[in-house]
Amino acid sequence: MIIKQLFIILAALFLGHSVAIIFNIPIPSNVMGLVILFTALCIGIIKIKQVDKVSDFIIRYLAVFFVAPTVGIMQYFELIGNQFFYIIVPLILSILIGFFIAAKTTEIIIRIREKSELSAGGKGLGGEDVK
Repeated sequence: MIIKQLFIILAALFLGHSVAIIFNIPIPSNVMGLVILFTALCIGIIKIKQVDKVSDFIIRYLAVFFVAPTVGIMQYFELIGNQFFYIIVPLILSILIGFFIAAKTTEIIIRIREKSELSAGGKGLGGEDVK
């Protein structure tokens, strides 16, 4: 069961790598694989219970994947310390811009949804009046 779940996740990763290489898309292949897996989950091609145990395991031990990059940063701490403000200012600005764009996008989607609900005028999904 777990091998099958791991195979599904790795197959999505492989498909993402293949798509990124074949179509020369400038998106990292692991991100493309994640998008493929997410799309397959949303559409219903893959059910959540088909990947839940392995994904729980991966999320539980996700911090271990960040140990090597953190050690690499510590090796160059002096270099990073000299360039700290040149790194931190764009980082903070990009975070704030990302938050702002996410908030505005959410606001627009909520407005569109409210307008569509108001235009439905109290009608049910089948078109009949709801009382």
